[in-house]
Amino acid sequence: MTGSASPAPDGNRARWTMDKKPSSNQPEQTISSSRSVWILFRKEATVSFRSAAIYMLVGLPLVLSMGMKFLIGGAEPKPAKLAIVGEKNPAVARLVKLVGKLGRKKKPFKLITVSSEAEGRKRLKRGKLHGLLVLPHDFDQQLAAGKHPTATLYFDESAGATAFTIKTILRELFRLQAGQQEPATIKSVGIRRIPMWKAMLPAFVVMVLLSSITLMPAGIATERQAKTLQAVLVAPVRLWHFVSGKALFGIATGAVGAILVLALNHSMQGNVTLLVVVILLGAAVSTLLGLLVGLLVESAQAASAVASLLYVPLIWGAFFANLSGAVGSVSRLTPGYYMAKLIKDALFVGPHLSDALPALTALTGAMVLLAIACIWALRREEERT
Repeated sequence: MTGSASPAPDGNRARWTMDKKPSSNQPEQTISSSRSVWILFRKEATVSFRSAAIYMLVGLPLVLSMGMKFLIGGAEPKPAKLAIVGEKNPAVARLVKLVGKLGRKKKPFKLITVSSEAEGRKRLKRGKLHGLLVLPHDFDQQLAAGKHPTATLYFDESAGATAFTIKTILRELFRLQAGQQEPATIKSVGIRRIPMWKAMLPAFVVMVLLSSITLMPAGIATERQAKTLQAVLVAPVRLWHFVSGKALFGIATGAVGAILVLALNHSMQGNVTLLVVVILLGAAVSTLLGLLVGLLVESAQAASAVASLLYVPLIWGAFFANLSGAVGSVSRLTPGYYMAKLIKDALFVGPHLSDALPALTALTGAMVLLAIACIWALRREEERT
């Protein structure tokens, strides 16, 4: 049997229908490489632009970048808490009031009064200060005589770049006081004896804990598509059992990841009991929030987009809480702030229970509210099944 050609409905091209391979003397219609690429490109573009994923892929970074520029553009770090001991009524303390000459709108320091160097170092270790400046008793006299005195700046390494900022501004204040390029030497001494990379570990741990927000919605969407979610909802299983079982896996995943980050960096130190409690609470909050998103948003792509959108502001608390204005205020309301603060305190400060209780209460309250919301969302899903 030989092949036969039938005209295409539009009459512009021929479509070959074959029962067997055509004979060698029959023409074979081909499409040029460029046209093939164009047809496939146009098909892929048509399918992609009908999906919300591409708009989220392109639009989310654009919106976030513009939002960060708007929110953080005018924000400045909050004044660092600095205590000065040694010389009584030093000129550098008076110069803080004249800091406008350095071109800054706000005071760089909030001066804290301490009775002695020992008290200052104690408060610095407890996280109540960012820096302690120890001056020689005749510091101003030596500056006036051009003798190039040495001041010691004790700083809290766990406060991030605050110590560098303090030292830089103090150097400018000494220059302003003495009218010289380098009138004094500032010797920096970390109070905790830890490297700067270790001071950043709390933020990395928070990133691991918050990753559950993006993982849980994908699992719920897969179960919804496979109809296993509906099967569980019609089974004689209590809704809080379902929430507990789902959350347990997410909590275990987040907690193991966070502990690995600390263990591999040799940082399971400080108040380990508080550290483990905070990690478990943080993993629970993140997991329950991700579970809630997965239950409320049916589309897998939309749920993933919403989870990613939530992840960014939640992580702000670990990085932007020290900023002034709306950004700092909002950051200090996020779970990420309480996680980072408690982890930092547990690792480096060893806080009293009274100091950690407000943040622990906030995380526990968030966990309970999210668990209740997940049960409500499950009941809503059950009624629709």
